[in-house]
Amino acid sequence: MAPAAAAVGGNSQCTADSNLNGKVHVSNVNLRKGPGTSYGSYGQLTKGARVYVDCYRQLDITKQPWLYIKVNSGAHAGQRGWVRNDLIT
Repeated sequence: MAPAAAAVGGNSQCTADSNLNGKVHVSNVNLRKGPGTSYGSYGQLTKGARVYVDCYRQLDITKQPWLYIKVNSGAHAGQRGWVRNDLIT
């Protein structure tokens, strides 16, 4: 069972729990330090990298939500960060 959204990784930026497994479906996806392109990147995830989605944040109803994830495979395995929803299946 995953912790409450506000407690996930000490992150209070989540608006709702998700608790899903997913996979990056495009190449060179930035793993962001916050939910938006204005935040810096920890690095890039490769296509096919497996992730666990803890929770998400909807910044604007007209835009894609941002997912707070834990990377489960690849060069950034174990790292947590933010990825735009439409880049994960």
